[in-house]
Amino acid sequence: MNFLAKGCGIRNLSGVLYIPEIMAFSILGLFFVFASISDGAPYQGHITGNVTVFQKKVFGKLEKKNDMSGVLVYITGFKSEAPGEIPDLVQKNITFYPEILPIVVGQKVRFPNKDDIYHNVFSISHANCFDLGQYKGTEPLKTVLFEKPGLVSVFCNIHPQMITYVVVLENKAYAMTDKDGTFQIRDIPPGAHKINAWLPNAKRTTKEVLIKPGQRSVIKLEISETIKMKPHKRKDGSEYPEIGCTTDN
Repeated sequence: MNFLAKGCGIRNLSGVLYIPEIMAFSILGLFFVFASISDGAPYQGHITGNVTVFQKKVFGKLEKKNDMSGVLVYITGFKSEAPGEIPDLVQKNITFYPEILPIVVGQKVRFPNKDDIYHNVFSISHANCFDLGQYKGTEPLKTVLFEKPGLVSVFCNIHPQMITYVVVLENKAYAMTDKDGTFQIRDIPPGAHKINAWLPNAKRTTKEVLIKPGQRSVIKLEISETIKMKPHKRKDGSEYPEIGCTTDN
C-alpha cells in the first residue's frame, strides 16, 4: 500500500515505532494549544537547567551517559509566531544533519543534498506528510512547509540508515542540551506551563513549571533511553532491499 498516494494513510511514526497517529502527538505533549502570546512581551521569565540522560546497559541496568547532548527541551502551553528563517536539514555522507530539528508551526525547512548520489526524502506523518522525490545536489533545492504541530519522522526511500526527526512545536521556547546536559530557554511568558524533555528512543519527561515575571527558574530533568527502535519501511510500505542501491527510487 502506498501511504503517500493515500494521503499518508492512517499511520504515523513516533520514535520510529509504528503506533496510532494520535500517540505521536501524545509522546511530545502537543495535544493542546492555549492563547497566543506576543513576542517581546515585558517581564518574561527564563529557565536554566540540566537534563540527566540514562541509557540501558547489560541486564537492563541504567547508567548515566557521558555525553548528554542532543536532548530537546521545550515548553508547551502557549503559541508564538514562526520565525522567518528557514533552517536546513542536510543530507551528507548518507546521513541527515541534525538528527533532531525543532521548528515552529508555519516554518519551512530546506533539504539540501550535499552527496554526489541520489536521495529521496519522505515522511508518512499524518500531520505533515511529503515526498521530495529523487534528486541530487545539483538539482533545485527542496523545501517543505510544516503547518501542524507534532513529531515528523523523516527518512530516505533509498537508504534505510537515514533517519531524522522534525519536531514541529507551538512556540519558540525550546533548546537543545549541551554535552553536560545543560540548557537555557529565554523569553517565556509568565504563568503555569509544562517543560518537556525528549529523545527519539526515550519516553518524554514532563514537569510543571511556574514562570514568574522577569525571574529565572532552575529545572532538573531526567530521561532514559529505553525504547527499542524498530526498522521502518519504504514510502510504499515495502521492505528495503537487503543490498541497497544508490540510484533506485
